[in-house]
Amino acid sequence: MWEEKGGVMQRLLILVLVITGIAFAQPPMFHNYIYVEALGAPIVVSAHANPCVVDWNGDGVKDLLLGEFTGGRIRFYSNDGGNSEPHFTTYTYLQADGAMIQLPYG
Repeated sequence: MWEEKGGVMQRLLILVLVITGIAFAQPPMFHNYIYVEALGAPIVVSAHANPCVVDWNGDGVKDLLLGEFTGGRIRFYSNDGGNSEPHFTTYTYLQADGAMIQLPYG
């Protein structure tokens, strides 16, 4: 009999915790979006893109790598600014041994 009451109490406690969590949950707050720019214009890619921010060239400033869904290529935007105020210009496609890196896509 005690095991039965314990199971009911456990379920009741879980239900109370779930309801309390829902009651006090806050909806996410999103800030206005910004476009990442290169040469003063928004960077535009076809379909989907996978961005990665990393110091690619080892100069201590984070650059932008942007994988293109269409074509499977990877764009490299060198950051000529700083980490807090990046400045991107034109891009080049990543290469290995003189050949453009192209990943499976689609």
